[in-house]
Amino acid sequence: MFGCGGPALAEDPNLTWPEAEVLRQPVKPAKLTGPRVLVRRRTGALAGPSGEELIYLPGPAAISLFTGCGGMDLGIEAAGFCTLVQHEWDAAACEALLVNRPRAFRHSALIQGDIRNTPTSLILSEAGLRVGECHLLTGGPPCQGFSFANANRGQRHDWRNDLVFQFLRVVRESQPKLFIMENVPGFVQLNKSAYLKAFLKAAFGAYYEIVYGLADACEYGVPQYRCRFFACGTRRDLWEIEHVLSGLPKPQNFADSDLQVIREIDGVPLLAPLYAPRYESLTRAPGIRYFPDRPLLIPPRPRSNHDIGGDRTSRRSKKFMAFYDKLAREEPDRLVREPKESLLA
Repeated sequence: MFGCGGPALAEDPNLTWPEAEVLRQPVKPAKLTGPRVLVRRRTGALAGPSGEELIYLPGPAAISLFTGCGGMDLGIEAAGFCTLVQHEWDAAACEALLVNRPRAFRHSALIQGDIRNTPTSLILSEAGLRVGECHLLTGGPPCQGFSFANANRGQRHDWRNDLVFQFLRVVRESQPKLFIMENVPGFVQLNKSAYLKAFLKAAFGAYYEIVYGLADACEYGVPQYRCRFFACGTRRDLWEIEHVLSGLPKPQNFADSDLQVIREIDGVPLLAPLYAPRYESLTRAPGIRYFPDRPLLIPPRPRSNHDIGGDRTSRRSKKFMAFYDKLAREEPDRLVREPKESLLA
């Protein structure tokens, strides 16, 4: 996740600002007895012509679940949305969110709690929204149980995997215009794609048209291999009126391992890949449309980039972990962490 940059501004735990106020500090999850509102949005002071309360927002309203340190929320706000409420369980992540206020998320309430025990009514109330008024609901449910790096992946049930359906519960009960759910590529493959199939079916049943697929950060100008699964939902009444379906953006860049020859002229390739042993047409689509009455299309597993030292699709073997430790000079980083000294030599 990305920080906000610069020195922390909210060093005073009792700091307040016009849009919101800090009520209390986060606690360790073991001490949580129910959802705790850490930051509360202030009500507007403007009155409309009929005496109704008016609140100014700098962009369309967004709700954030499984917020973490707020990396996705920063991107959402950079795209023009205004986050009105964040929900997070981890105390350290909540502390990071508090430290970065009011410079970031100044309009947002903050709730600490277990999403399984947090009613949607509380989330909407702290956001100051009614059912159907939220423009965008986002979240990245826990990925540890789906990750290929998990040694016990698929061997026994992981309760964290079921939280993707808690995300859908809030979607179903709050009815945002759009939603975006993010997870690791292993979400697609686990238990013969059982979670993917159940998620898409439930999302479609919640009155949403769905586009899903895998996207790699390096294809959008980020100097890092970070492939993630995204599911984008558009509320069906909007789709029927506007015929505009939310989905994954077209890649802006391609990694060397993704470069393929599109066509040849007189036997000379227009685009010669650096690592591909043969020339193929590039047919990769940015997203897949879900249709409940058609066979489900499963995105392919992410390939190991340049096949350096390991196989990304294997379980937690030495070969797999070595893949993340070896880094060629000319390629972007794969993980957000301090580089090893051996890589700097």
